[in-house]
Amino acid sequence: MKNLIILSIFVIAAYSCSSTEINYKNKEIAAANLVNEISILKIPLLGEISARSAEISGMCWYGDNLILLPQYPSNFDSDSGKIFFLKKSLLLNSISNSDNAALEPDYYSVNSTDFDDLFRLGSGFESITINENSAYFTIENMNGGKTETILIRGEIDSINKRIELKKESIIKDPTDLFIHNISSESILYYNNIIIPIFEVFGKNINKNPKVSVFNQNLEFIKKINFPNIEYRITDVTSVDEKGKFWAINYFYPGDNKKLNPAQDEIILHHGLGKSHYIYDPVERLIQFQIRENEIVLTEQPPVYLELTKNNGRNWEAIAKLNDIGFIIATDTFPETILAFVPYKFD
Repeated sequence: MKNLIILSIFVIAAYSCSSTEINYKNKEIAAANLVNEISILKIPLLGEISARSAEISGMCWYGDNLILLPQYPSNFDSDSGKIFFLKKSLLLNSISNSDNAALEPDYYSVNSTDFDDLFRLGSGFESITINENSAYFTIENMNGGKTETILIRGEIDSINKRIELKKESIIKDPTDLFIHNISSESILYYNNIIIPIFEVFGKNINKNPKVSVFNQNLEFIKKINFPNIEYRITDVTSVDEKGKFWAINYFYPGDNKKLNPAQDEIILHHGLGKSHYIYDPVERLIQFQIRENEIVLTEQPPVYLELTKNNGRNWEAIAKLNDIGFIIATDTFPETILAFVPYKFD
């Protein structure tokens, strides 16, 4: 009887672990399977986009221009906002040269000042994807204490370097899950459909994870399944011909209470980065694939970014760079960082 009581106490304790204890358990399990990590190469920036207040929140390609989406484009111009871009040739040259020359982006003007009601305190642009000359954005909107995702489409005028946001295209992404300061921080274009990706899919928060599917006119079509993934999904790359894409999977330890992470299945399956065993943040890239009625996590091992401090870097933008790696960027914390992540794709 005494042994049974002790066993019962042990079982109850195991199922009532705090999120902090779960994080330590993840490390204990992974101790025998520590994997190599990739060191980032910082790309120095000049001009307005280099300021910490730039708050880069999304990234994608428009031809050979890498779009750098600030959360508040109107912060840079009182009459017309700015969405920045860098030429691919300049990026490749900066990465390949030993002097790692600083780059100053050009910009598209955007009529974001016409939508000030969507950019209240705490609101703003979170992600961008482009098909031909149509740009699709997610906006995190604070509405009566609730955080909502709003979608909006814009038309790109490449000759005059201008993006015209279309007020008639505005629509909300339907969701039953409302978490403060959590919305869809990513958006995909694939085979004539638009898919915003919610930020949180952890088992203890999002019991039945799904994402919305819209047509190119931003008319809602259906919901499809998405896997349980711990921590945050903060941005995604474009989708390849096989329906595969990469995402930033980030964890800031200060979000322990909000995210209430469960056991990390990716760590169990693939191991843990060596510096991740020392420090608490999680900074990694993971791969997904779109199927007919679902998005699934692939068997591709994650890319762990080498940590140098215990504070973490708030990576919120990613794009694939040819077949040589990724370009990523932070939003505010600890500063504005644009970086190259070398990677050999299959």
